[in-house]
Amino acid sequence: MKFEKEHILEEGEEIISTIRKHWIVYVHDFFLHAFGCLLLIVAVYYFSSGDLFKNYSNETAYGTMVLILFVLIFWTSFFYSWTKDYFDVWYVTNKHIVAVNQKEILSRDEAFMELLRIQDVFFEKNGFLSNIFDYGQLKVQSAGTEQQFVMEYVKEVETVAHKIMLLRDEAHNKFPTPTSGL
Repeated sequence: MKFEKEHILEEGEEIISTIRKHWIVYVHDFFLHAFGCLLLIVAVYYFSSGDLFKNYSNETAYGTMVLILFVLIFWTSFFYSWTKDYFDVWYVTNKHIVAVNQKEILSRDEAFMELLRIQDVFFEKNGFLSNIFDYGQLKVQSAGTEQQFVMEYVKEVETVAHKIMLLRDEAHNKFPTPTSGL
């Protein structure tokens, strides 16, 4: 079954923007998992006192098996991490923000926030890399309830925050909220 964005849309609603994480997240995950695999290989070599292949009659087959095991561990853990990062996505429509949070490989949450209910939009860029590569944390808080959407490592976070604020203002202009007159 193919995931289609249209199942989250109401009649007359259209997707204006899709917000994803910056590509630096995937590079970070790749090096983190590669470093972990390298540490495992060094630990196995160290605990075997450098004689990892000495006591085995078919040294090449054993070495190949160990290497394949570490490659499988690396790709499995990297795929799990990539899945969680890639499928965390926000869809900004002309009426809502739909936050899809990938919790596990086969488990996700979807939350909706009306543009009319948005009270504040915050963004943070912390550190040298986030300023150089233009990514950061985005927070959207609704009025009334304590609902808050947060996404880390959003690419072009400042532009996205301003775009959400503009869409909120346009929604308020189209559908003004009633005010109590005195």
